[in-house]
Amino acid sequence: MKIVVIDTETIRWSDEVPGRWDNVENFGLSILVLGIPNNGSLEFQVCSPNYADHLSRLQLQFSDRETIEKVLNEAERIVSFNADNFDFRILESVQFDVQQWREKSFDILTEFTRKVGHRINLENLAKTQFGSSKTFITAKQAVEFWRAGLELMRGWSGKNDYKKSSDTFCYNVAKHLFQEVVEYCKQDVRLTYELYQHILQNQSLNYTDRRSNIKKVKLIV
Repeated sequence: MKIVVIDTETIRWSDEVPGRWDNVENFGLSILVLGIPNNGSLEFQVCSPNYADHLSRLQLQFSDRETIEKVLNEAERIVSFNADNFDFRILESVQFDVQQWREKSFDILTEFTRKVGHRINLENLAKTQFGSSKTFITAKQAVEFWRAGLELMRGWSGKNDYKKSSDTFCYNVAKHLFQEVVEYCKQDVRLTYELYQHILQNQSLNYTDRRSNIKKVKLIV
């Protein structure tokens, strides 16, 4: 079966959007990352349709919209952690046609919530299963890093005799910040894929409840 794992990052945080999580469509897309399994590892494709011009100036290698659509259209299963209620809505807000992608969705959070009756975060499942954590920046920091990168792309606005060297510095820092966000998103894709593989092999996931007890839930792909 042809599997693709997806995750998105946004340009706004929930506190900045009226209606918060009821208004996900206004969070805005910064990047979409695809993880494509190949011989036990993941090959990544990254797309940022709203900021392609900025990223091309930094010589960052991103896939175009058409390539991403082709990969997802050809996938037989799209694996995620919360795409049903978040990522697909974000992608739809930037005019991706997500309907057929929804029909192929295996959303780990959706399946977990259906069985247990409450939501859980990716960090909890990754730590309980593998002792692994997400990367050092949080989702909110990913938003801040991306926006800081966009501001730096404006370059130096001071005296002209500083402009050339200062612009180069600003661009280099912007490139670093964008890459940090990409790596953060890739790590979420890796953890999601590892959880999916665990479900395939064990038909279950362990999680830590609010009393710090480890529990098991049966899940079947």
